[in-house]
Amino acid sequence: MSDHTPWPLIAKYLAGECSPEEKLAMEWWLEEYDNLLLFRQIEAAWKQEKEPENDPVFGLDSGLSKLHAKMAEQESRPEEEMQERPRYFKLSSWMAAAGVLLATGLGYFLVSKQHDSQGIARVPMETRTSGSKDIVSVELPDGTQVWLNKNSKLEYPKAFDGDERKVYLQGEAFFEVVPNPEKPFIVKSEKISTRVLGTSFDVKAYNGNETASVSVATGKVEVSKEIEKGSPIRITQLTPQQELVINTEKDETYIDIVSTYDIGAWRKDQLVFRNNTYSEVIARLEEHYGVKITLTDKNLNNCRVMANFNEGATLKDVLKLLSISNSFRYNVVGNEVIIRGGACR
Repeated sequence: MSDHTPWPLIAKYLAGECSPEEKLAMEWWLEEYDNLLLFRQIEAAWKQEKEPENDPVFGLDSGLSKLHAKMAEQESRPEEEMQERPRYFKLSSWMAAAGVLLATGLGYFLVSKQHDSQGIARVPMETRTSGSKDIVSVELPDGTQVWLNKNSKLEYPKAFDGDERKVYLQGEAFFEVVPNPEKPFIVKSEKISTRVLGTSFDVKAYNGNETASVSVATGKVEVSKEIEKGSPIRITQLTPQQELVINTEKDETYIDIVSTYDIGAWRKDQLVFRNNTYSEVIARLEEHYGVKITLTDKNLNNCRVMANFNEGATLKDVLKLLSISNSFRYNVVGNEVIIRGGACR
């Protein structure tokens, strides 16, 4: 059992008190065959429990032993007997369900989270950062290649022990993950987590930004929303040329189709815009060229841009093409750019 098992959500689901969003998240989780098997064992053990035990303190080892014993007992019983003698414990709320799960050993989730955090503290961690001008490449202990975009930070253990390869990202990075079906690779950020077995993908999740995104070049990834308490809630799975954009402030998501060529194009110092607003374009140009850009007509902020600029393109090259597309005038004085007029096309 891993900390990806959503124990609190399972308790609410068993009690029939999930919200529509929680029910959808649970149904997504149950799409995985291994998750479905585990849930059936949990459900069978829970239905046999008549009432919670009054143990004053939950013990991790004893709780797990009791849970495993109940699962083993359930598996060993003839199927006919299981069908003939269903025994349900009626609950008035998901809190009662959680109490039963805790008594039968599923409190492992809470205890393992504490043990996990203590384990992480004991594992030596490496930290790599990129400045405002540099893109940094990193090779992880398993051979996975990572490129850190500007103003980004990556934390990872010196050795991937246990059953997961977990790293922590602030900013943007492109990953080429070495396949290992036995050890999923997980990228954790402030609002989202991305889980893969072996693939190449881009994660953009700068702290404080309203939006975050994950785009897939090869393979398949699972994206989840980080929550304050409990396990992340799965959003969706992505396949090649799909990009998930999540507005973490409004809790809105959408999936777009992107070119594989464009994913992680910043590694080659290219400027690629795919249906970006001028607000996003200006922020990217300011970061890329180290200038300050001012719009006199704020209506241009909402216009959308579709454009590619090769490595080595100058600021004047970019402004010239954009001005033709959107009919604006511009002046460049030192490190300041003034854009006047403009219209959406």
